[in-house]
Amino acid sequence: MKAKIILIYSLGAFAFFVVAPCIMIVLSKIFPAQFLPNVSYIPILGAVSSAFGIILCIWSNHSLYVHGHGFAPVIGKIKLLKESDTLVTTGAYGVCRNPMHTGIILFYLGLSCAINSLASLIIPLLMFIFAYIFAVFIDEPRLRRDFGEDFEVYTQNVPRFMPKLRK
Repeated sequence: MKAKIILIYSLGAFAFFVVAPCIMIVLSKIFPAQFLPNVSYIPILGAVSSAFGIILCIWSNHSLYVHGHGFAPVIGKIKLLKESDTLVTTGAYGVCRNPMHTGIILFYLGLSCAINSLASLIIPLLMFIFAYIFAVFIDEPRLRRDFGEDFEVYTQNVPRFMPKLRK
C-alpha cells in the first residue's frame, strides 16, 4: 500500500508541478505578451505566491491524512486511494474548504507572474474552472452525503477557495 501511495502522489506531483509548468513556459515562448510591468520585484512576488501554494498543498494533504484518515486522489467514483472517513475541518481545511486546489492555483499564478506571460495564465484559469466544477459537482455532494449536517455547518463557516485568514 505504501508503494501505491508514493507512486500515485509522485505521478500527481509530476503532472501538477512539472508538466503544467513546462506547458506554461512553452506558451510564454510561443506567445510572448506580458501582463505585468517589467520590474525586478515581480518574479519575487511570483516565487512567494508559488511557494505559498506548494505549502498549502502539502499542509492540506497532511491535514487530510492525519485528521481524515484518507488521501486526496479520489475523483468521484474513481478511488485511487482510500478517501477520508472523517470530515476534516482543521489545519488547512480550517482556512478554506479546498486548500489543495487553492494551493495549486496560487502556484500557477505565481509562476505566471514569475515568467510574466499573459498566455501562461490559461493554466491557472483552467485549474480554477476544474477545481470549481470538481468541488461543486463531485466533492461537495459526497461530503453532504457522508457527513450531512456537520458538512452544512462547515460550509457556512469556511469559504470554498479564498482562504479565511482570521475569524
